[in-house]
Amino acid sequence: MAAAPATRVAVLGTGTLGAPMARNVAATGVEVTVWNRTAERTKPLADAGLRVCASVAEAVADADLVLTMLSDTTAVSSVMRDHGGLEAMTPGAVWVQSSTVGIQDTEGWAGAARTAGVAFVDSPVLGTRTPAENGQLVLLASGPDEAREVCRPVFEAIGKRTLWLGAAGTGTRLKLVVNTWLLSLVEVLAESVAFAKAMGFDAETFFATIEQGGVSLPYVRLKGSAMDREEFPPDFTLRLARKDLRLVLDAAADAGLPVPVVEAVVRQFDRAIGLGHGDADYAATYLATRSES
Repeated sequence: MAAAPATRVAVLGTGTLGAPMARNVAATGVEVTVWNRTAERTKPLADAGLRVCASVAEAVADADLVLTMLSDTTAVSSVMRDHGGLEAMTPGAVWVQSSTVGIQDTEGWAGAARTAGVAFVDSPVLGTRTPAENGQLVLLASGPDEAREVCRPVFEAIGKRTLWLGAAGTGTRLKLVVNTWLLSLVEVLAESVAFAKAMGFDAETFFATIEQGGVSLPYVRLKGSAMDREEFPPDFTLRLARKDLRLVLDAAADAGLPVPVVEAVVRQFDRAIGLGHGDADYAATYLATRSES
């Protein structure tokens, strides 16, 4: 396995996170090829000088490191299995899987990579559009120690911090824990903003009060202000947030752990999606609560 830092990188998936990640890696002088299922989404990258490939196999050929940032495990399977991504990778290269998928899926991909002679690094990220654009993601990396130096220039380009957590799969487990906290927090915030208004207070009074009481968080202003304005340009869509919580429910069930709050949040996300807000930012869960008032 190559131990030198990656100099040729392929990014598969150039959506909200994948596109800025590819740009930031290319800005360091690393050679970057990109592929996306919807070709028109790669045009800004082509205009910026990145090489856009017509096929997955072309994109990963000769790459030291292949990074997948896709919507779900079905997309990962389509790209790496059906489109031949894993088969086309150079033996000894590193596959960094950053899509948020389930624990069992991650274990399955680790095994498939091992069979193909490819090092597998499970590295979901914390952060949405703006941190990705600014190279300020937090990477929850897990995988073989010998892959760390290969990954280093890529991780330094896309993130402000990398947490190496152990064997592949550990990163996904921690990502699900963080998503449990974060997405539940946003739902509670949505209900708190709606409740404040029902009690005759504006949202600013609520925000200022919890700040003065020392019980606020920076996220309150970020998402709470969007709820107050009822403007939800997507940093991360409600539909994808709901998908991530289903992964939490699956993992909790496998662990024999009841998570009734998460179950309630999923139901509320489903209500908001049913109202037509699935492609809005996940803070749009507020609209489901407001619609019932």
